[in-house]
Amino acid sequence: MPAELSRYAFAPHYVWQNFFDFYWTIIDDQFCLFANQDGDYFMPTLPMGVSLSQKVIRQAYAFTLKVNRAKQIARIENVPARLIPFFRQMGFHAIQKETEYLYETDALIQLKGDRYKSKRAAYNVLIRNHPAAQLQPYQPAHLVDCLALYESWKQERWGRSHDDVYRAMLEDSWDSHRTGLLNYEALNLVGRVIFIDGILKGYTFGYPLNSEIFCILFEVTDLKIKGLAQFLFREFCQEQAGYQWINTMDDSGLENLKRVKLSYRPAKQLSSYNLFLP
Repeated sequence: MPAELSRYAFAPHYVWQNFFDFYWTIIDDQFCLFANQDGDYFMPTLPMGVSLSQKVIRQAYAFTLKVNRAKQIARIENVPARLIPFFRQMGFHAIQKETEYLYETDALIQLKGDRYKSKRAAYNVLIRNHPAAQLQPYQPAHLVDCLALYESWKQERWGRSHDDVYRAMLEDSWDSHRTGLLNYEALNLVGRVIFIDGILKGYTFGYPLNSEIFCILFEVTDLKIKGLAQFLFREFCQEQAGYQWINTMDDSGLENLKRVKLSYRPAKQLSSYNLFLP
């Protein structure tokens, strides 16, 4: 199974529950997840089991074609590149959807060499200006402050962009953050917050994908505090030193987010695809 892709976990789907209705079933010992939006279904992930089964894939996909009014909505999302030849033999067409970013955890902790010079400098600025800063475990009492921080972060991001798609994403993401924060324990999320001068100025959440990979789901900081984002990210990665890899998920097709993720020098860029039958 595609164990490197972040979507093969429960949390990154559940946080969007207010936008999609999710359903699941078992077909020949394979776990099949379906998402419904406005009456039409698609599969957010491949069927999950011991091995891929053409029979199960065809049966699950046939269901979406049967019930969908808009047949073009039927698809399988988040399919890794290495499986595309298998699906092409079945007649599927593949369209690249996202690129996820995978880093060596130790590299993000050490920040060694010229390639991380600017990250180290920003991190050190935060330490000089706020030597008492440290991460704290997220508590339910932090919810209101976290959502207030998201709102101010969103407004600042909004003011820097005139892209209507990006602005819509900022609006929608507030709901996913709220859902994650409200249900962090049930979702097995690891959450941390950071206070500067007694005020909550950053939060981050992630989850273990497997024994080797930890995924960063959310990260929000006060953009006016220099070095805070770099400090929060590095310290959170340091807490995940037991994992070999950090997956920071995709860039949502946003060039500014892509630049930031590339600036941390990913060891791998993981392409994921959507599959369609003609």
